[in-house]
Amino acid sequence: MEENISNATTGFAPPNATGPCLEWFAENALSENLTFETVKTICATSGWGPFDFPGREMVTIVLSAIGILLNSLVVFGVAKLQQNKPLYYLIANLAVTDIITHLVGNVMFELTEAVTYRRFMLLLVTVVHFPVILSLTGLVLLSVDRYVSVQHPIFYHGTVGSRHVLAVVAGAWVSDALLCFSPMMGWDCKGTNTSDDRCFLGAVEGSYIVFMTVLCAAGVVVVVFTNARVFVTLQRRLNIAANGNHPQQVGCVHMNQQHIIPAQKKARSVLVIIVVFLITWLLFLWWQVTILVTIYNTWDSLNGIGVNLQFRFVFLGVFWLAPIVNPLVYAFRLPTLRRVVWNSLRNGAVRLWRRLVPPQQIMEGNISAVTTRFFPPNATGPCLEWSAENVLSENLTFETVKTICATSGDDYTTD
Repeated sequence: MEENISNATTGFAPPNATGPCLEWFAENALSENLTFETVKTICATSGWGPFDFPGREMVTIVLSAIGILLNSLVVFGVAKLQQNKPLYYLIANLAVTDIITHLVGNVMFELTEAVTYRRFMLLLVTVVHFPVILSLTGLVLLSVDRYVSVQHPIFYHGTVGSRHVLAVVAGAWVSDALLCFSPMMGWDCKGTNTSDDRCFLGAVEGSYIVFMTVLCAAGVVVVVFTNARVFVTLQRRLNIAANGNHPQQVGCVHMNQQHIIPAQKKARSVLVIIVVFLITWLLFLWWQVTILVTIYNTWDSLNGIGVNLQFRFVFLGVFWLAPIVNPLVYAFRLPTLRRVVWNSLRNGAVRLWRRLVPPQQIMEGNISAVTTRFFPPNATGPCLEWSAENVLSENLTFETVKTICATSGDDYTTD
């Protein structure tokens, strides 16, 4: 596609600054012939962008492996539980979204030298927005589910079912896909005949970025509001319980002593959710606003912000760290789900260990040592039952146990 980078710059004079240079190529016909990696080499210095920093490949591989493993365990745990609770479906939906986020991030790395600059920028905006908006939608659904279950428990348990949640999740996936990939269906600079100064690097129209920014801001407001209300409600109930659950207080839920500790843990987890969510999504909104500034103003106004470092933080935070934090904050805080995953891992490890390291078999010469130390019952039936309930059943063969317990001629396997 491009044989020599110097040929691209000999007859043309792109600006020296990185941002204006990228914009110049986006508005130029060369964006249809040069790959993103080539344009980046021409415009930017070494180490520019979210994709180039020391140890990037190792860092992203390790983080992706951890994130995919944790979220796969969440999906496995929900499937293992087999409980038709709306909360578990929403948690599994968020886990699948986080897995997709990791996969999309790694695929984008491989496309820098495979597609043209204009095509890559279009994919960068649309494909990157899809898992981000999908994850935000999943967080909104989880927050609303928690809000309704706490504020209106009777309505929630009597009305909201798994079928309602599955329908909402399916609708969220379809609507998010249509919104995020709309630039590929005509909502781009060419399809709307938008001037180049109102496009983001020649890829999408500025109104698309505005719409996505407003959508993300609305999602952030909903998540923070619902979780804050849940936190306030739980704290009010805990205060009432601490004062003795006075019955004259109208509209207050009576809280037994055994409910106080779980409510305290839930209140703390909600507070953690708010803090972690704000750190991640305010950073992403900051990046969205930065893009809008490049569209409706100039790159020169961003010289003091450090766009390169900002983009790197956003890319690592949203695409690699958030999918790791989400299962820890939302899924594994649930004791039931945590217990199922832990028991499954432990049982699987025991089975694997038994396959790799066969149990040591005690031969006939050591039978007397077993009977001397453990004192099994004398009768054959109780002795066999004792052996089955004892840890020795993992180390002794059936023939050895039969020799210890049964008299000669008591054969349970042959006539």
